Amino acid sequence: MRPAVKEIPGLKAPERSGIMIAEGGSCLATVTEIRETRGVVRVTFDGREALAVRARHFQMCPLKIGDALDPARYIGRVAPLQLADAYEAALESLEFRARTEKELERSLLEKGFVAPAVEKTLARLRENRLLDDRRYAERTVERSAEKPVGVYALKQKLRAKGISEEDAEEALSLLDSDQQSDAAKRAARQLARKYEKLPPREAKAKLSQALARRGFPWDAIREAVESALGDGEIDE
Repeated sequence: MRPAVKEIPGLKAPERSGIMIAEGGSCLATVTEIRETRGVVRVTFDGREALAVRARHFQMCPLKIGDALDPARYIGRVAPLQLADAYEAALESLEFRARTEKELERSLLEKGFVAPAVEKTLARLRENRLLDDRRYAERTVERSAEKPVGVYALKQKLRAKGISEEDAEEALSLLDSDQQSDAAKRAARQLARKYEKLPPREAKAKLSQALARRGFPWDAIREAVESALGDGEIDE
């Protein structure tokens, strides 16, 4: 029977290498390549890139090609050295623009902060109320309320930014059917000019498709098309 395995703690995408560690044991991996790009040192273990570390912190815990070590233990040495810098980098990112937790996590990992340092940084930001995905989702929905955009498009946007289903649904509840109907009608008036020379049935079909691409629900689309192009049958 093969020994049970688990992933090495701290190796997160895009840094995860696929190196595995046996339960109750350690995993020794050999450094096969080290290269620095824009202040981030990328370390390859056994031919697979596994770790990105900021150059400053790499200098404090240097490695060389041929070293055999447990990557998890190395990450454990680096993480405490990065906490202060990771927090400052996170604050700078948030000053530039609001970010979701997933966006900030991805940004910090790409800058060479190891996963344990990133996780503690995100926790500290949450405790200080500087990182709140639900509030981010609510602000996104509030800003979009006056724009001709549908609830499904907004939901897809929130999902792409790493917002949880629960937080997205809570934020989207701010948009009621009347709001979506009004927004769809505004969008339909803008788009209708493109189809005014087409036969009525074709114009309505194309306008319906255009509104669907903007994420509006079907009830809102039906009302908007009838308002912009007149009554008549619309194929769902």
